[in-house]
Amino acid sequence: LPSEWIQPNTTVVNVASFKNVSEDEILQIPGVTYIPMVGKVTVAMLERNLMRLFYNFHHPERQLEERKKRESDAALRPSPWYGNALQVYTAIAATAILAMSLAKRK
Repeated sequence: LPSEWIQPNTTVVNVASFKNVSEDEILQIPGVTYIPMVGKVTVAMLERNLMRLFYNFHHPERQLEERKKRESDAALRPSPWYGNALQVYTAIAATAILAMSLAKRK
């Protein structure tokens, strides 16, 4: 692991079974906490959490489910009485201009 990839105030955990970082270089970076070795259970839990993250946020089937849910929620939600903010602004501006022109006539 190149030490240029490590930012200040981070925690570096070596989950490999061999030393793949230079501890001296890493500890020179301000605020870095280095954990040189972890056990097999920790590695297994990290892998499990990684698989959960993939399934919850990046799995294609999950993304399709989320997209369908958003579309169905949008279909159930009533549309506002106005189309969008630009239409509201245009209506207000037109009304103000009309009111000003009518006020000048009187």
